[in-house]
Amino acid sequence: MNFLYAFTREFLALTWMVLPYFLGGAALGAALDVFVKPEFALKHLRGGWLSMAKASLLGMVMPGCSCATMPMAEGLRRKGADLGTVVSFLLASPLVSPQTLVLTWAVLGWKFAAGRVLASFCGAMMIGAIFLWLERRRYGFLDIPAPAPAKKCCSGCGCSGGEEEEGPKKFWPVFLDILKDLGKYFVLGMAIATLLTVLLPQGVIMRYIGSSGPLAYVAAVLLGVPLYVCEGEEIPLTLSLMKLGLGPGPAFAFLLGSVGTCIPTMIMSQKLIGRRGLLVYAAWWLCFAFAAGLLFSLVF
Repeated sequence: MNFLYAFTREFLALTWMVLPYFLGGAALGAALDVFVKPEFALKHLRGGWLSMAKASLLGMVMPGCSCATMPMAEGLRRKGADLGTVVSFLLASPLVSPQTLVLTWAVLGWKFAAGRVLASFCGAMMIGAIFLWLERRRYGFLDIPAPAPAKKCCSGCGCSGGEEEEGPKKFWPVFLDILKDLGKYFVLGMAIATLLTVLLPQGVIMRYIGSSGPLAYVAAVLLGVPLYVCEGEEIPLTLSLMKLGLGPGPAFAFLLGSVGTCIPTMIMSQKLIGRRGLLVYAAWWLCFAFAAGLLFSLVF
């Protein structure tokens, strides 16, 4: 009974704090989905550094999980965009969206929100530059298959199906769809964060792996990279880890690493960038999350 009471109290307190921002983020995401047409931007994304910058920004403002944006990445490739542009879009898309940015600011503070935006843009440009160099200077290294038809979204990621909708989108149906798709992951994230807070004693992380030492960064990256969470679920998890004693730098590394490694997305990425490209992409995620956490602890 004591556990049930503590869990309910912590869960309701955390949900009450975050819920208004979750609804606000969903409303912003719905507005962008209805009024911002990606087709206008996609036709300007062909190749080069400016194209990679545009692709990075587009990935950051488009609502939806990484699986939902995979068909758009394939569309970019079929329209002649270089790999640098495509991969920049792929990396930026799961790291930032209107919903997650609002939630990050509300739950973790403006430093985490600003760091998330900067890390997403810089990381997307850097991985784009790597793939642009491989495509232009190491011809044949990337075993890229022929373009495949656009895929439907992977199951379990909280995004809608891959078929085109008929007629113009309207705000309220899209808003309700976002709540329906992401609501279950929002509740699940709150429940897991509450369990971690209630079950584990305060300071357990500091006692066994340290707050911000080398072991804390390694543990955060190893936990975050293979663990895929859908949009927003990583935010309460990061908050609970910080309550247990994890430092801001390792927590930021976990925040980034946990959203970029959806297994269905990786499988679809292989068909887009090849097996060797996938290895480069996965290795970059590992190094990227680790380095971003270190830089975050130094800057903030």
